[in-house]
Amino acid sequence: MPGRRQPPAAVDTTLCRRCQANAPTITVRTEPLCSACFAKYVSTKIIKRMESFRVRHAEAGKERLLLLPLSLGPCSMVLLHILSQHLSVQAEKSGRTGYRLLALFIDDGAREGSAALFERVKERYPMHTYFNLPLSDALSLEGVPELLSPLNQATPPNNPPSTTTDPLSTLLSTLPSATSRADLLHILLRKLVVHAAQHHACEAVLWADSTTRLAERTLAETAKGRGFTLPSSIGDGEAPHGLPFYYPMRDLLRKEIISFTSLVEPGLDEMILRDVPKAAVSTKNTTIDDLMKQYFASVEREFPSIVANVVRTTGKLKVPALREEVEEHCELCDAPLRGHAPERSRLCYGCIRILRQAPAG
Repeated sequence: MPGRRQPPAAVDTTLCRRCQANAPTITVRTEPLCSACFAKYVSTKIIKRMESFRVRHAEAGKERLLLLPLSLGPCSMVLLHILSQHLSVQAEKSGRTGYRLLALFIDDGAREGSAALFERVKERYPMHTYFNLPLSDALSLEGVPELLSPLNQATPPNNPPSTTTDPLSTLLSTLPSATSRADLLHILLRKLVVHAAQHHACEAVLWADSTTRLAERTLAETAKGRGFTLPSSIGDGEAPHGLPFYYPMRDLLRKEIISFTSLVEPGLDEMILRDVPKAAVSTKNTTIDDLMKQYFASVEREFPSIVANVVRTTGKLKVPALREEVEEHCELCDAPLRGHAPERSRLCYGCIRILRQAPAG
């Protein structure tokens, strides 16, 4: 009869769920997809998060400058690749782009071959501006030397003696806890990224954190005493660091991003700095961040929706108007202090715990 709806076509379960033309090569959550549809899935997830930086939101010749920190790992390299494609499409369609990228690599001195790999990345994606900084530069940022003076005056505990004169390594050697050392490294890296972004007049920072990484941080930061900062530290928009943070990969699991690296032509595998497998260590020397990474690696395989739900639920928490309602911020990690720090303290509980672990000199 006229106007009667046709029954939906039967889905061939042996073919890609979306295009129904090619054989599936990967299962995304519960959906079998072919390589082409999977690549589109990944790209779409990222580009949707860049809605604020469309061409129509930027004046011609005044494209907004965004800082992209590169770890040279799978997530940051996939983000760089997708955004490079996005900018090319914008330029092709409109003759201009909505933003420009300033890519920053911070060298912690712990990974061999990173400098050469960074040069290869610059050659492959020459349309962006690049620069690199040593992580030790964070120690000279305004206020940092004074805040870390208790560590400089401390006597190193029974840790293996440092074989280098690097001031950062020397500073870290005064901390007896693997978690506190990793926590301080992360804080210093973030402070250096923010400083670089502000120095170069960037409008925002684009972090390459996946859903999995954000879920790990949710539990890790809570365990470290900074759970109250989560709404602002994993959400898009204003952050307690003086400029907005955005997470374009927040809807993608780490395993999905890693799978994508082999689909790119030419592949991204040779552009990625791989983590060196760690030797077996005691639980005492395992950081909270490592424990969370191990936990979510297993959850991600069997129950990916749980990983997404952790991030989605945290994202529903109310973010205070950081600059209007919060009078003070932690002078080390920049977390809001109102109601979450001892009276007259300049530090949050998490940072106080780092400095209190330093053995007396």
